[in-house]
Amino acid sequence: MKKAYKKGFNLIETYPVKFPETVILVKYDGPVDNFSFSFPDKKVEHIIVNLCPTEPWALPNRVILRNATHDFLDKLEAVRTEYFPDSHCHVVVDHLESNLVNELTQFKTQKDWLSIHTMEAVYPYDAPVLIVKNILGLDIAFGQNTIEDGILILDPQNVTGIFEYYIKETEFNTRLIPISGTGLKDNKILKVKPGTPIKSMLELYVRTDIKYRVFLDGLLNGTEVKDLTQKIDWSTKNIIVIEERDYKTPFPYLNVNELLFTTSLMGELRRCVYCNFCDDICPVNLEPALYWHCYDRGEKHKARTYALEKCIECGLCSFSCPSKLELLQVIRECKSLK
Repeated sequence: MKKAYKKGFNLIETYPVKFPETVILVKYDGPVDNFSFSFPDKKVEHIIVNLCPTEPWALPNRVILRNATHDFLDKLEAVRTEYFPDSHCHVVVDHLESNLVNELTQFKTQKDWLSIHTMEAVYPYDAPVLIVKNILGLDIAFGQNTIEDGILILDPQNVTGIFEYYIKETEFNTRLIPISGTGLKDNKILKVKPGTPIKSMLELYVRTDIKYRVFLDGLLNGTEVKDLTQKIDWSTKNIIVIEERDYKTPFPYLNVNELLFTTSLMGELRRCVYCNFCDDICPVNLEPALYWHCYDRGEKHKARTYALEKCIECGLCSFSCPSKLELLQVIRECKSLK
């Protein structure tokens, strides 16, 4: 049993999100996308399956595994045997989920193709750069396709999809999507056909007494959706709906009730106060304030001299900044320069 951990931020502990036990099927009669998976041409030496989400709005393991951990692992073994026979599988799990750890450990007995790793659910340590570093001890660049190093990172739902669609040859056309946030009447877990418009998913659950904003795949580094006719695809992980506010709150990580830092349209940017919060929280040991000062002085290219390429764009620097500097936005702009 191995343990992978480094500094970051425990979002799950600070902002706990509760989801109901039931899963709701979203009915949609328009065109949808059937499951597909791009099998890599290159030999796969390692498969990493992450069962340790680090964001509170992520799909809970109990929904993915449905109290049938061994059944899921049997599917993983079948997928490996059929398509990646030379690979070693690594399953990563939250060290606090003792029952799940025990189930995985029991299954591992006499399975020399499988390793179990425990990890603290600290954001963003399930990001590819960090999970590959912590589990395999390898350095990869942000945005690099891990398959170039013989590493395949599999979403747990894709494990099931490959097994059901390609091995059993049964229909597999739905994905589980959690929706949560202050803009909803209640948090839900939806069973949705990719190709379904976001509007069709949310229309029964959004609050009608407020203005709200919609984000795909996380509040720290996800994307805001302006057009709700946009359709989800097989890569969509979650949807967050946040009540729109007209102010920002300094030190948002001290407020354990709401994630206010994403809800303001006002900005209210202030001067950098050299607090070093962004340095302290950065999981890859960068100094994000340096990028801001380069940007502020009109020296965007100079930002590249401070290991800018190592930034994994997790958004923690923007999140922790008491001056509400849009550090992630600045970093992405500097990275995009030719």
